Amino acid sequence: MDHFFTPDAEMVVQNRKSGRMNQTTINDAYKKEARERACMLIIRWMYEAAIPFNAVTYPSFQPMIEAIGQYGVGMKGPTLYEVRVTNLKK
Repeated sequence: MDHFFTPDAEMVVQNRKSGRMNQTTINDAYKKEARERACMLIIRWMYEAAIPFNAVTYPSFQPMIEAIGQYGVGMKGPTLYEVRVTNLKK
């Protein structure tokens, strides 16, 4: 059911940049620590994989983060086969 009502990740990013999604909630205070942990794990992965720091400024970075967040808890990353073959063909 959520799949039909969850907005596209790229649309969410565009709305956030234009100021349409600025309402603050009580959960924002509680999510600060969880966000810091997630950012540290992303940064650690970037260090280990030798990904340039400016990769976070690419237009595709924020929609990727938004799509992961919309999926929710328990998302498994793509396998090497999915990266090299399946999704590369798409």
